[in-house]
Amino acid sequence: MTRLKNYTLFSSVFFGLATIVLGAILLAIFPSTAELSEGFQTPVIAFEFAKSESDLSFLSGNSELSQLNREKMDAGHSGWDMVFPFAYGGFIALLLLRIKGQGRGFIWLGVVFAVLIIPFDINENLTLLQITSALADSASTEGLLLALYVATWLKWGAIGASIAILAAGYSINKNYWSATVSIVAALGIATCWVFNSEPVLAETMSKLIFLFFVFFSIETGMQAWRLTQVKT
Repeated sequence: MTRLKNYTLFSSVFFGLATIVLGAILLAIFPSTAELSEGFQTPVIAFEFAKSESDLSFLSGNSELSQLNREKMDAGHSGWDMVFPFAYGGFIALLLLRIKGQGRGFIWLGVVFAVLIIPFDINENLTLLQITSALADSASTEGLLLALYVATWLKWGAIGASIAILAAGYSINKNYWSATVSIVAALGIATCWVFNSEPVLAETMSKLIFLFFVFFSIETGMQAWRLTQVKT
């Protein structure tokens, strides 16, 4: 049992590091600035939560800048972002498995949600790629935006549900710092959904999720380091 726990811990370190590295790579690939709808600050978040064709203006048309923005979005969504959900979805699943114990059967539901993140995120990527293709052909994106709303919230819903269950597990284990970080991230997602993906809330949600992954990557890294010190 101890060997399994250690394996889960060191696997968590690997997946956490992969999440941070891949996230940094994607930030470097995606457009960093653009003229976005009011409230949005990050082009990729503005794209994910676009509600109308006007929200896609920074990707529309045949200007050199619009074409470049589309190319960067496609490069990210067809490349590293197809791998990214395996890293962060796997990381959340491993965090859940680390706190599973007697009377913690509900944790398995969180693991299921964490695994579902992977196909949901890939489906969202495919929808985003369809939208940039339509924009390149000056075609209507109205129907695709409806599909995007569903795809985006399937992904974020799975993230929020798995993290909420993680928060419950940490609370039961009296790990209140980890529980607080988790519940704040989950509430950020829930609030964004309740208020219909308001741009400011979508941006805030993404920052809270970023802090969630940074916190737990550091936390698992420190635990693994302490374990190696004990062994030596």
